[in-house]
Amino acid sequence: MADTNRSLNSFFNVNRFVGSFNSYEKIPYTEVKKECCFIGRSNVGKSSLLNAVTKTKKLAKTSKTPGRTQSINVFEINNKINIIDLPGYGFAKVSKVIRENLIVLIEEYIQYRKGLDHVFLLIDAKVGIKNTDIDMMDYIDNCSKNFSLVLTKIDKISSTQREFQKKSVLSIMKNYKKTFQNIYLSETKKNNGINEIQKTIYGLLK
Repeated sequence: MADTNRSLNSFFNVNRFVGSFNSYEKIPYTEVKKECCFIGRSNVGKSSLLNAVTKTKKLAKTSKTPGRTQSINVFEINNKINIIDLPGYGFAKVSKVIRENLIVLIEEYIQYRKGLDHVFLLIDAKVGIKNTDIDMMDYIDNCSKNFSLVLTKIDKISSTQREFQKKSVLSIMKNYKKTFQNIYLSETKKNNGINEIQKTIYGLLK
């Protein structure tokens, strides 16, 4: 197991930032065929999770200001897989026009990006699933895209709360039997759940 984890870490540690794009159509198509994306409400811990997965402290820029990511950020892993960092949703302190433009950006990427194989939808374990998360799951499901849920910041709640949140989430997932794949409990400081997410992303190559 330890050797497998080291191999995964070595694989993901070979990475580079490709660029930020304001349309899915502007993302360059290269020899990289496989693609997954990370999405969630603003301030869900997306950048920290991306850095933990890639074993690179500053690949994705973290910020204490929610709503910073307003474009599609593309990271290439080992010349084989693209990891896409999508803007956060549900953040009220931006203009209505920006908010609507971001939703269009997200939805068009999910619906039309041909290389997209898997969506990782992040949920703050302290907050739980909100209506905006349900709306996003409905959209992903309607687009027939496979997705997994990542409960972030599990270190901020008790073990009892973790189990409650997990059971609560899984009960909702019964509505998405064709597209829902898995649930991960993650915490970046101690790498809880990180190897499992890496395995799923690596598995896209098969």
